[in-house]
Amino acid sequence: MSVSVHISIDMEGIAGVVHSDQANQKGHDYEMMRKAMTLEANAAIEGSFDAGANIVVVNDSHGSMRNLLPYMLDQRAELISGSPKPLGMMQGVENSPDISMCIGYHSRPGEKGILSHTIRGSSVVQHFFINDKPSSEFEINAGIAGYYNVPIGMIAGDNDIVNDAKNLVPNIIGSSVKETINKFSAKNLSGNDAFNLIKKDSHEAVLKHKEFKPIKYSGTVKMGIEFSSDLMADVVSMMPGIKRISRQTISYESKDYIEAWKCMYSAILLAGIPY
Repeated sequence: MSVSVHISIDMEGIAGVVHSDQANQKGHDYEMMRKAMTLEANAAIEGSFDAGANIVVVNDSHGSMRNLLPYMLDQRAELISGSPKPLGMMQGVENSPDISMCIGYHSRPGEKGILSHTIRGSSVVQHFFINDKPSSEFEINAGIAGYYNVPIGMIAGDNDIVNDAKNLVPNIIGSSVKETINKFSAKNLSGNDAFNLIKKDSHEAVLKHKEFKPIKYSGTVKMGIEFSSDLMADVVSMMPGIKRISRQTISYESKDYIEAWKCMYSAILLAGIPY
């Protein structure tokens, strides 16, 4: 069997991470948790290769996207790091791997879950909408993967994002590495148990990769963002094709999902510049 695997790994959903101090490069606990992030990536890599994968590409998908430790990462895998990247958290799916996996993921703003937010955090983005529905990073990224005919077969994170992902992909394999108490507290699996769970579930996902279906959008897709300030919306509204919905909300419509995504991602980057 020849299977190529794409792994998108974020940080807030890693076992043990419950506070922004652990996920921020300036935080006291960041160095420890980037090691934990690398170990969870290794669990998915190991499980994938053990199941017969011949290519594994890991996309660092948190913050600066320079978190994974290259020399600690399983050396059989290729690493995509740095930002910005055209496909953001899903860079690498444009090469049409057989399956994608999402590790370390979290819920969207307003939903229960550890450190819930959507792209750049609440300092820039309050809500991201797909066809007027508030959407998580997982939902956004499933559409990006689906555009390239790539299914997402596994998700790891807290129990809330795992359950939420099953609403979009009912047969997705979910690895719950922590149980949410509130936004800043959780009951976590031990590091070893989280590693073994992700390894086991990634192995299963590769073996079953043909059973998962990509998420595709037909017709016109409408994406929107509610920014944290009206100034951000003021600036972004200067972009051609952007519609102003309210003081803090803009939208863009296209028959091409990736075109709409790139417009929204560019808008987020532009809005995040200090003025």
